[in-house]
Amino acid sequence: MMMLCLHLFNRDYKELFQPLIFVGQQPLTFYISLFCDACVPIFAFVSGYGLYYKYRSHQLNFIKDNQLRLRKLYINYWIIILIFPVILGFVLNKENFPGSLGRFFLNWMAVDPSYNGAWWFFTTYVLFVLTSAFWFKVMEKLNPYLLFALLLLSYLIAFYFRIYKTDIFTNGILKWFHRQSALYFCTLFQFMLGAMALRYDWNGYISRFFSKTRYNNLLAGMLVIFGIVFHALVPNFIIAPFTGLLFIFSFVQFNIGKWGTAILDFLAVHATNIWLVHMFFYLIFFPKLIYAFKYPLVIFAVLVGLCLASSYIIQFIEKQILKRIL
Repeated sequence: MMMLCLHLFNRDYKELFQPLIFVGQQPLTFYISLFCDACVPIFAFVSGYGLYYKYRSHQLNFIKDNQLRLRKLYINYWIIILIFPVILGFVLNKENFPGSLGRFFLNWMAVDPSYNGAWWFFTTYVLFVLTSAFWFKVMEKLNPYLLFALLLLSYLIAFYFRIYKTDIFTNGILKWFHRQSALYFCTLFQFMLGAMALRYDWNGYISRFFSKTRYNNLLAGMLVIFGIVFHALVPNFIIAPFTGLLFIFSFVQFNIGKWGTAILDFLAVHATNIWLVHMFFYLIFFPKLIYAFKYPLVIFAVLVGLCLASSYIIQFIEKQILKRIL
């Protein structure tokens, strides 16, 4: 949901949508969407947390379980490629969809997922799954403060090469290695923070602090608002891993009630598909349709609805395939 908010509203609103609330010269949606650039750090964090939980619980079967995890992920991904870039791209006569055989193959293997800008993390996540056992072993041997410092240093270096030094190679293969290395080590920091949070029970310490107050929702809400204001004052997304941490540990302290939990449980099943398909609707194939609804909440709801409808179709096809091969 944060990713959708970021991509929809972190842009010049003029001629696209009509904000209703302004803070100075910018709409409120801009500042909220700016804070939502924590979406990838959050996803990387929970990926590291979840994979380390699996590693610690079933270390002997970890590699085998990861292979199964990747098989299912790729099947889901391939269904989306066939539906959107191939079938829809052909029907709508969209240039470069599906494009050349080489372009199709590089996307199919997720070596260079150029069909959709939001797919860059797919490749990075696959690399994390393949290399996570190595990093978890390193984490269990190194002093946590030293590990944190090394990860932070690698993040800062990778961020520089990802954002400010992108043109050091002209060769296509070297450019790919440069970009993918920058993305990998830029995100590794957040991935390993998730694993460290589980290993050293960060949430336990924070929960014990929150247990001393009766106003958990108020305090957690104030922390999130502080994060939004802070990011508005420091708009560079280099701070996204830290605003992401602030949001994660604030959010888990919220008492969202039975209905809130039910809504998030429902959306969680579709989260991967929402990530992988949303850009096809609002940017690639139907941008005028999405922004035609004018008001941010309506635009957001329509995009979520289209993504959910697509997800049901994708999940139906996926179930039929998995029945036959697994």
